[in-house]
Amino acid sequence: MAITTNFFVQPRLRKAVIMTIRGDSCLLRHRAQEYEIEIDPETREDSIRLLEILQEGKTTFTELQQQLPAIAEQVGDICDDLDRYGLLTETKYEPQEVRSGSQFYRELRRLVDRARQKYSDGRFYRGLLDGSINRQQLIGYALEYYHVVKMCPALLAPSLSYYETKNTTRILQDFFVSELHHDKMLAKSLAAVDIDESMLDRLVPLPMTFSVCASLGNYARQHPLSFKSALFLFEESNNKFHEAFRQHCIEVGLPERFYKPLLDHAMINDDGDHGDISRSLLAEVLGVSAEEELTVSRHICILVESLAVMEQQIITYYGDAKNPFPRLAD
Repeated sequence: MAITTNFFVQPRLRKAVIMTIRGDSCLLRHRAQEYEIEIDPETREDSIRLLEILQEGKTTFTELQQQLPAIAEQVGDICDDLDRYGLLTETKYEPQEVRSGSQFYRELRRLVDRARQKYSDGRFYRGLLDGSINRQQLIGYALEYYHVVKMCPALLAPSLSYYETKNTTRILQDFFVSELHHDKMLAKSLAAVDIDESMLDRLVPLPMTFSVCASLGNYARQHPLSFKSALFLFEESNNKFHEAFRQHCIEVGLPERFYKPLLDHAMINDDGDHGDISRSLLAEVLGVSAEEELTVSRHICILVESLAVMEQQIITYYGDAKNPFPRLAD
């Protein structure tokens, strides 16, 4: 039977654990806590031997099974129970493979390309080219984009509380300042289609728009490496998309006052090299462990998928004339 735990390679009872054998039971004391383990008389010898080996902590799970045939199938479960009460620790340590932040960024870009191929079908962009995206969906895109831009400074702010390098702090501070008040540009776009300023505070984002923003804010507060890695997803420019957006706005009769501020905002990102923000921040990271790399990669793939779902929700919601437009909190 396979070992059931995946948490340890070479376990050991914590040094603070005191073991006392009592006939058909064993008492384990750990600081102010006591845990009594019943010992089956038929496996008493191997059970006591297991606890003694765990006090030493120089034996792997495989070796434990080989040395204790009477309880070989229970070794994993026993260790699971001991770990559940915080009595075990790991004694086997191996050097971890570490990438530089810059090297990780290059791998990350390749990962994002693969994730986009898997999760994003580019339906909105294709709709701009073939004319299937209607006027309300174009405005809906601007509405959801407005939420992201408006929330951006508040989402970024927690990242400023971490100090890593002087240059990292400078990059984040400059980026924060550059994002302030950009929502006013988007407000001009919306005013051009009769969504005036008095309505903006009552706008409600689509569920995935809110989820995407919440994820970015959560990473800024709790996982800085994921936050730095994610920023380029929101800041990189796509000239083909923007030109198709402009052209289709003209085709459906939307005024220049609507699409120009949107495109101007995209140009600001280009001029400020915002698309390279993740590259600049990760260049300041000396090393990314395999565990960190896995965590960040998962977060980024979830974000790529979420952005694809957000685009799909824009098409679906704003494509239905029966849905309230714009979405207002009343």
